[in-house]
Amino acid sequence: MVQNITLSPLDQIRLCEAEVTRRIASARQAAEKGVSKARSEAATLKMQAMERGRQRGQAQYEEVISRSEEEARVMVAQAQRRSDELLRRSVRRIEQAVRQVVNIVTGLDGGRSET
Repeated sequence: MVQNITLSPLDQIRLCEAEVTRRIASARQAAEKGVSKARSEAATLKMQAMERGRQRGQAQYEEVISRSEEEARVMVAQAQRRSDELLRRSVRRIEQAVRQVVNIVTGLDGGRSET
């Protein structure tokens, strides 16, 4: 025979309290798991953002270095052209000065022998 057991109102309240306590504990565990997962994802996102930032910084650094090297090459080429031009001018001026000296000396020698 099956006995039909009815709980007293106090026992029913205690059962309800136990069920609510179990649900609260379950919800707390779920919340803790959610917080833990969120923290883990936040840490991952932060690391990814830092890596992207490092890569962008490195790319910008390399770009600045590349531009600076190109500017330096242009400046060196300009300086070399200017140096070559100055050297050509100095050679021409030396040649002109030598001709003038030769003309003066030749003119003086010619003038002395005529007097």
